[in-house]
Amino acid sequence: LHWRTADCRRDAQVQSMEQTLKHAEKNLGEICSILASYTRKTAKLRDKADLLVAQLFDFSTTEGPEFQVGLKNLAEDLAMVQDYRQAQVERLETRVVAPLKAYGDIIKNKKIELKKFSADLNREQKELQKLEKVRQRSPADRQTIAEVSAQKASSNVQHSTKRLEETVVNFQGQKLEDIKKIFLDFITVEMHFHAKALEVYTHTHYNLEAMDAQKDLQVDYADNVAGNLKRQAGMEEEEEEKVEQEEEEEEEDEEESEAETELRARTSRQSYAAQYAQMYRWQK
Repeated sequence: LHWRTADCRRDAQVQSMEQTLKHAEKNLGEICSILASYTRKTAKLRDKADLLVAQLFDFSTTEGPEFQVGLKNLAEDLAMVQDYRQAQVERLETRVVAPLKAYGDIIKNKKIELKKFSADLNREQKELQKLEKVRQRSPADRQTIAEVSAQKASSNVQHSTKRLEETVVNFQGQKLEDIKKIFLDFITVEMHFHAKALEVYTHTHYNLEAMDAQKDLQVDYADNVAGNLKRQAGMEEEEEEKVEQEEEEEEEDEEESEAETELRARTSRQSYAAQYAQMYRWQK
């Protein structure tokens, strides 16, 4: 009766371990697949953003001074965020996806180990049953030998059962600790990226709000007016042309001076990336 009770207990432990491995293999495998896809799509997002940066630089060369500076600053900040996104991708691959992939081999080895435990237990249990039958049918002297052998077989069964219990507990404990660390690393990587991106984008938002479209429109209008005045001057008398030309030159000098002042002011409105690079150089 005792060995039958132990046999039932052992079978329950084996089944419990099998279920634990099965659930771990299924769930961790699916999580690994999802996070690997998440990482790949993050890398694709980085690539698309790089294309946007290049296009913004090209676009800025066709615009007026105000938007030229604004678009250039925007492109530089977007490029800086993509550097942070690249670091995010690399950290996800090494700290999250790689450990989850490694669990495939860990579970595979545990399955092999479980099969070996189960085979050893079955063999020892059969030996115990066989000796029990011998003990019941043998004379006193043979009965003593059978009882000693049965005790040894029973001890082996108990030892193997204990090893199985330890394997189950150790695997569960290690699995929970590993999952905790993997997702702590995942959240830390995400927090770091978004904190850096928010820092850059906050400055970028300020720069975009400071862009004044009217300034570029005024520059275009002033250029058109100057062109019209020049054409009219050619149709008037020499004296009037000379006077008006002097006035135009004075106006142009004033406009150029104002434009230079405005350009210096716009240039001083740097991208976050440019300011960061300057601070880094100063620190060195």
